[in-house]
Amino acid sequence: MKNHDKIRALFPVCSVKTYFEAGLSNGGCTLAKDAIDLYFEENFTGVLDGKKQWNEATDEVRNLASQLLGGVNADNIAITKNTVEGLNIIAQGFPFEAGDNVVINSDEHISNVMPWLALKDKGVEIRIVPSENHRLSPDIIGKYIDNKTKIVAISHVQAPTGYTCDIKALAEICHKNGAFLVVDAIQSLGLIEVNAKEWGIDAVSAGAHKNLLGLTGTGLLYIAPQLLSKLTPHYAGSSAVRSFDRNTWENTLKDENNARKFELSNLNYPGIYALRATLKFILEIGIDEVSAHVKALSKRMNEGLREIGYDVATPLNESERAGITSVVVPDLAHMKAWFGERNIAISKMDLGFIRFAVGIFSNDEDVDIALEYARQYYMEFVK
Repeated sequence: MKNHDKIRALFPVCSVKTYFEAGLSNGGCTLAKDAIDLYFEENFTGVLDGKKQWNEATDEVRNLASQLLGGVNADNIAITKNTVEGLNIIAQGFPFEAGDNVVINSDEHISNVMPWLALKDKGVEIRIVPSENHRLSPDIIGKYIDNKTKIVAISHVQAPTGYTCDIKALAEICHKNGAFLVVDAIQSLGLIEVNAKEWGIDAVSAGAHKNLLGLTGTGLLYIAPQLLSKLTPHYAGSSAVRSFDRNTWENTLKDENNARKFELSNLNYPGIYALRATLKFILEIGIDEVSAHVKALSKRMNEGLREIGYDVATPLNESERAGITSVVVPDLAHMKAWFGERNIAISKMDLGFIRFAVGIFSNDEDVDIALEYARQYYMEFVK
């Protein structure tokens, strides 16, 4: 990647430790910090003109996010607090009937499980697709879809294993059966291509604090028109798409086709300022370049861990992986602590995996260090 040293310098964590927890957090980007400083400067120096700057920043985030999602309509994007809020907006706003079903899978992060399990009280069946050798191909998932399936919910990149689903193929299967496809993109958006428009995704939800390089407490929710028109907000607020007549105390304007109907008045504007800066940064570099960089590093990591002898859960096939490489080991807590003592940050996943997650800031030296210690650990504790 061009000028990668300058890019890496924007992430101070890289000078402190060998950081492989991009799947947990971006570790802190100075672009986000500078943007927050601007927010407070505007507030404390009298520069702020009502909410003008706040609203402009929010609109800009929608427009930048629409580009990152493949050119979708910015009016179809809502600002949320996190991935889970976006998923719950859909789960609770959809007009389910008793006997309908939702299809999820056995490898999902709990964040993309709980919103759907909560629908059982409405008489909705939740169908769990078991993975096959840590893979969840569209054909496997398609076997669980029928004419009562209303939503298929899946992570683009599975957080525990790093398996990356062919979302376009899955969308075609869903739509042939009259189902909507809802994608948790927290592990992919900003890191690899997520083309909601071309692939036919009905909804994409993602928090800002991982590959979007922003902060916790800020997220994005894209909802395609065909799904948006079916959803009803379960909370009401003074958003830009709702007003009322004080004489009759009735709604006089409600735009059902604008995703802002799910926003509740004031948003996390410091987080929005940060996200505006980091989205510009990602788009300036180009998602293709970011993806190529990350996939090259994850390939080296995947091949290196296999060569050592690890049971690698993440597929080696480039189309089925992104930035995550996960291995199966006997004692997750011990391996995480052992690496931590050597100043290497890795993640322990609840489905039985140790996860090495590279980000835009990672480089070949990071991979070399991780593989060197992975070999030592394998010879002493795994072999």
